[in-house]
Amino acid sequence: MAGTTGSEKKRSATQSSRPVRPPAPTRKDVIAHLIDQRDSYSRSNRRIADAILSEPRRFVETPVEALVTWIGVSAPTITRFARGIGCDGLKDLKLRIMGSMRVGIRYLEPQTQPVGVAEIADRVVTRAHAAIDQMFRTADLVGAQEAIRLIASCSTLYAFGSGGVSSWMIEEAQNRFFRLGIRVIPCADHQMQLMLASAIDRGDIVLCCSLTGDNEELARAVTVAREYGALTIGIAPSDSLLHGAVDVAVRLDMPADEDILSPATIRYAHLIAIDIIAYGVAIERKEGGREKLRRVRQQLANRRNTPNTQPLCD
Repeated sequence: MAGTTGSEKKRSATQSSRPVRPPAPTRKDVIAHLIDQRDSYSRSNRRIADAILSEPRRFVETPVEALVTWIGVSAPTITRFARGIGCDGLKDLKLRIMGSMRVGIRYLEPQTQPVGVAEIADRVVTRAHAAIDQMFRTADLVGAQEAIRLIASCSTLYAFGSGGVSSWMIEEAQNRFFRLGIRVIPCADHQMQLMLASAIDRGDIVLCCSLTGDNEELARAVTVAREYGALTIGIAPSDSLLHGAVDVAVRLDMPADEDILSPATIRYAHLIAIDIIAYGVAIERKEGGREKLRRVRQQLANRRNTPNTQPLCD
């Protein structure tokens, strides 16, 4: 085996001396841990776990003396339980439960559920109608009009988003705008968004969708795209990070869904916002957009070869 050169030894020593950055510490999800481990607990520990899982707010707000009476175990048992699941003591356990409550107390407290599929359907449709009505009454028509103007005159449109609804919405943006003769590049990966923003051409458009508007990686890609001359549009809540980062903000403010088991109705609002913009762009592009739509329709009709009526736009 060949000997190691001096430069290789020096490089190896330098590399080995570099401090290794440990992964960021994460705090244990106490609620998930209790649900997972409950059946393995002793009878007394199971009583404590059940008290936390059934009434987390009461557990946090109750002093230890009252917890003893409520749960039926001794104070040292509660302290040992807290330490046994990785907490410093009862106070630390309560703080962690409070953290879980801030994130999702609605997931921990029982709600009145619909009975039968008919009531499920009624709730889904009613909430969809309410979301559509809210969108109609509060629609940002000024922002939408400016977005229509920009997209109607562009040749390349980048559609950025991430997460469940937003990643689906950028695919819907591609589906809406490509058929109008616009080259659409959708991307839901933050690293790729940054690279695309770096390689963008002056005058291209970046359309971003975000339910919260506070996605820092998305805002960073917008900043880079603007630096290289792109025009940026954001469909997001007002007073959000993305709303303030783009050239044109299409404000979309919707109340949070109260039923944590029901699909988020805000996606209807995002869908309508994209539809409004796409419809306006189709009108602005006039015969150019109409001809692309005709080609798409012609080829679909030829392939399907059926006399049945089909949707004109899809």
